Amino acid sequence: MAYNTQEGSEDIKVLEIRNYLLKPNLADTFSNFFHTKFVEPMQELGGYTLGEFKIENSNDRFVWFRGFKNMETRIKFLNDFYCESIVWKENGKAANEMMINSDNVYLLKPLYKSSNLKTNKHITVIDFYICNSTLEQTIKLFDIEYIPFLKTMDVTDISFWVSEMKENDFPRLPVFQDKNLLVAITHYEDKSEYETKQKAIDNMPSSLNFSIQQLVTIHRKLLLLNQQTNNQTTKNDAN
Repeated sequence: MAYNTQEGSEDIKVLEIRNYLLKPNLADTFSNFFHTKFVEPMQELGGYTLGEFKIENSNDRFVWFRGFKNMETRIKFLNDFYCESIVWKENGKAANEMMINSDNVYLLKPLYKSSNLKTNKHITVIDFYICNSTLEQTIKLFDIEYIPFLKTMDVTDISFWVSEMKENDFPRLPVFQDKNLLVAITHYEDKSEYETKQKAIDNMPSSLNFSIQQLVTIHRKLLLLNQQTNNQTTKNDAN
């Protein structure tokens, strides 16, 4: 089941970005295991897998997005899946044995009312902006100048997120909650589109670049390869 066809995944108000460190050379094995064993059972319990990704040239990373309708749905799902479900009882140990660390997790909520993550595109980029005491100013700058600039280059398949600061009521699964964090998730058709548009972004007007640098303390970028669309392309090519 490809995540972009899942019902009920449009109205996500809580998002987890989960970045797993795996034992060496297990990225493909874990990805196949995860998709086969967990995606559909989790969806049935209200935890939507909104993306499954590899990091290019990395054989020990698996990144995925999990979404919920709200925090109440999240805690019910986590208890139902990790404490009660037969699926986790039968397969959880095997999954954990392939992982070194699973605590690199961001708990987020949408900055704007409409934050649809569904996509059929091959490349997803996550920009993490840490804005120490300047988050509101950064959001205002993005609204007034940066997002309109992106639209001039047809960068529109993008959503913005901030940390969900409500208590993580399932401490068994730790999360990062940073009140100074702004996250942008952008989808690109392929690597060529990404590289072309990223080059244009890097050459943004100097005044805009200066304004962003004044407000953003740290900017990190994560480029992800969409496993489900890339797997489907491989199958189609084989046919």
